[in-house]
Amino acid sequence: MHDVVSTSVRLLHQKLARPLRTTDGGTLHTVLDARAYMVSLLKRRELRGQWQRACELLLIEADVDQLTKAVELALFYDSKLDLMVRL
Repeated sequence: MHDVVSTSVRLLHQKLARPLRTTDGGTLHTVLDARAYMVSLLKRRELRGQWQRACELLLIEADVDQLTKAVELALFYDSKLDLMVRL
């Protein structure tokens, strides 16, 4: 997963389709944020299919909407997606 370092600078600064709040209080706003989150994953999480798919999409510089959905799904499966509604 650490090959995500080679992703183009242009893509890294694009905003995700929507901000993704994590249960640790963070928010992923950009592709760079998502990449940093993925690089910091523990090995057992990194090897899960959902994270492998998100990494693959990042490496092929897929559409940001697709990447956002993949990261959101991976966070959800790991119970790390903050689903609380904030008023």
